Amino acid sequence: MPRAKGAALWLQTIMNRDGRGLTDKAAVVTGASQRIGEAVARRLAQAGACLVLSELTADSADALQAVAADIAARYPDAHVSTITDVTDPNGCDALIALALEHHRSVDVLAHATAVGQRLGPTVELTLEEWDRIMAVNARGAFLLSRGTIPHLTRPGGAIVFTGSYTGLVGQRERAAYSASRGALRSFTQSLAMELAHEGIRVNGVAPAFVESELGRRGVEAIAQRDGISLQEAQARRDSAIPLRRQADAAEVAEAFLYLATSASSYVTGTWLDVNGGVVPR
Repeated sequence: MPRAKGAALWLQTIMNRDGRGLTDKAAVVTGASQRIGEAVARRLAQAGACLVLSELTADSADALQAVAADIAARYPDAHVSTITDVTDPNGCDALIALALEHHRSVDVLAHATAVGQRLGPTVELTLEEWDRIMAVNARGAFLLSRGTIPHLTRPGGAIVFTGSYTGLVGQRERAAYSASRGALRSFTQSLAMELAHEGIRVNGVAPAFVESELGRRGVEAIAQRDGISLQEAQARRDSAIPLRRQADAAEVAEAFLYLATSASSYVTGTWLDVNGGVVPR
């Protein structure tokens, strides 16, 4: 069978089996008012999922409600939203309780909540900043996973984390952020091994530079540090990317969708590097 025909047959088999991919599945999406989280939420809804959307702080409540309302207008399934401090075990448990209130189980946990770090040398990094970053980016993933795992579909449940290329290679003047991403990478692999026998898959998506609030703050920090314009900082950063551009959040969301559906049914403990070639592996 020609390769192209074989690939088309495989894709048709997946679509025949899954329809829209996540029809009648319940997905919890955190960080859903931020650029990547929002793109993930929209893509999972397009694939048929019913969503429970969450954001870290009350400051994001209006933006989160706007995202939820727009998704509901386009894909009229059961979508709800709430504020969840992922560093608080009670908050994480309340989020999953909300999901169970509207759905009998959780099929997908797409965890996209994260905070960045102020650009600067490690000797100037405060303990408070270190603890804040580790609390949200590492502790939050643990607490949310611990609360979700008992309610994940067996077999077939999926957890997908948002990470970063810095979790693999580190980054100058962002030691705390890189450390939190490295911790998440190892946690993902450990959790995947623990849950594989129950038919639950755990994976992550590791972007590099994405059109997002976090990405914009990074460019602003470079511009301020080096005394150049935002345009110059953007061009300098993009010149280090083999594909010569930052990613659109929708491109990252496609990787999430793949890992959330049975298209990746034999993939667990893996990180997909959606980084434009910044870290070739």
